[in-house]
Amino acid sequence: MTPLDDSLKALKKNPGQWRAFQQQGHCVVVAPPGSGKTKLLTTRFVVDMLTKVDPPHGAACVTLTNAAADEIRERVAVLGVPGRANVFIGTVHSFTLNSILRPFANVADLSHVLDRRIAGKAEQEQAFKYAMTQEFFTRRESYTVRSTIETYRRRFVSDEMWARVPKIRRVADAYLRYLKQHNLVDFDEIIATAVHLAETVPAVRRVIGAKYRRLYVDEYQDLAPALDRLVRALCFDNQSSTTLFAVGDPDQSIYGWTGSRPELLDELTRKPGVATVPLEENYRSGAGILQVAELLRKRAGRRPMSTSRSGGVVTATLCRGGLLDQCNVAAAQIASWHSSGTPLHEVGVIAPTNAHCREVEQAFRRHNIPILVRGESYRLTQSTSLIEDAAAWALLGREASGHRLGLLLRRWRGCLGSRWTREADVKFLAQLFDFEGRADDPAHLFISGLLDLGLREADTSTTASEDHDEILRMERAYKGGELAQASSAVLAERGRRLNRIEGLTMSSCKGLEFEKVCILGLDQKQVPHFNSLDDEQKLAEDRRKVYVAVTRARSSVSIFYSGFVQWSRSIDHAGPSQFLREMRLI
Repeated sequence: MTPLDDSLKALKKNPGQWRAFQQQGHCVVVAPPGSGKTKLLTTRFVVDMLTKVDPPHGAACVTLTNAAADEIRERVAVLGVPGRANVFIGTVHSFTLNSILRPFANVADLSHVLDRRIAGKAEQEQAFKYAMTQEFFTRRESYTVRSTIETYRRRFVSDEMWARVPKIRRVADAYLRYLKQHNLVDFDEIIATAVHLAETVPAVRRVIGAKYRRLYVDEYQDLAPALDRLVRALCFDNQSSTTLFAVGDPDQSIYGWTGSRPELLDELTRKPGVATVPLEENYRSGAGILQVAELLRKRAGRRPMSTSRSGGVVTATLCRGGLLDQCNVAAAQIASWHSSGTPLHEVGVIAPTNAHCREVEQAFRRHNIPILVRGESYRLTQSTSLIEDAAAWALLGREASGHRLGLLLRRWRGCLGSRWTREADVKFLAQLFDFEGRADDPAHLFISGLLDLGLREADTSTTASEDHDEILRMERAYKGGELAQASSAVLAERGRRLNRIEGLTMSSCKGLEFEKVCILGLDQKQVPHFNSLDDEQKLAEDRRKVYVAVTRARSSVSIFYSGFVQWSRSIDHAGPSQFLREMRLI
């Protein structure tokens, strides 16, 4: 029996999944945590490509993050899809750039956008600093200017809404002028240009519809309104021949800073001609965990999840000494779990922000608990994650790292795209074996070696341009930046999948699962944040973040709180998080 046969057999056991798999025409699957939506999406993608999409036509599967795209690529490769040039699996940003803007910019005289280089993070910050000098804001006002501009641009707000914030609008205009004057462009402008092309040029919709007969969208609730408009233009135009298959869950919409709104998925499910299939069974969490999680979820009026898994417990522990006290108690709890047989990589540690995660890291290290907290030096993309994972395999081996050489090779080829050659494979393997036992060598030597084999230029082929920016940030961080003293062993530890804990924020934990989860910092004015208390939309998103964090666990969730929040110069005794009361834990 093949892996595809096994996957189909598993889908048939779940009526909801099987109904969605068989659904013809546009289909939206509303899939709660742990409901097997990735298995459903990838199996449907593979079967459609084998039976319903004849060459020269193809299909596109878009995701929000590179990590999600990597997972789908891996699953599709295992299930088996013959190679085809017009099969796309990647982020929405990469799709808009490589499948819409680059091929069609000349059609609408928009090639000047492509002539500009994509601005890196530091360049965008410099542009905003310049733009802010064009207007006077009080210190309090200035805190929200950039976030307001980014949200308004990503949500394609009307001129009427911009008119309500004239000073902020002038800063936004100055920011865009600065980028243009320095021959730069950001991804928000790229997406806006791609949406304009798709909505206003019928030929673009027809050509894309002929190339991609089917469009698969993962985590639809996380799409910003501009990207939602793009999907609608490609799939619901009168002349469109592209069929949509989307999965998502409004209750897991936690990226409001990107402009996303959970209402967009709800609106899509009500669109004429769209079949909606709800999944209700959770395969991950025990019944006790789901019972607590539902107390947060039922506010949205959703049908409750079911599970065949018994057990599952959620506890809340008061730690009167603040976050450090919470860390110490959590560390003792994790040590007890570990001594009882729970591997460290099966424990998720979740805190409100990156700053909290760093405090957790320092405390756990004092307790000799291996933990990784990613800084802001660079983001994980298709290429940066491959570099870390390859270092882990080279220095730690398969058993300790949790990586398979064959899969690393497949990812290497995916990163190189059209630049791949058999000789590149040989050189890649040579570097991995060459670094065996060289744990004390500077990490930048391993990184530069792989970049020189082709990763540095691969962004011009199949890899997203955003990936290239992160590759350069990674190289700078290890060559002369904040990670300049890091050895290859440190790089390898970042790629290790086994026997260590990774500190996560409530936003970055999405999509992951663990046997046991510790959640720290559930204090009022921290979770929910003080800025959310007078804003229903922000409060609802903070509630969804807790819901997502709780549902990462299979068997137990340990929550820690202190009843106060300590700022740099003061202590706010606002009490425990209101969400603890909503979950009936205190």
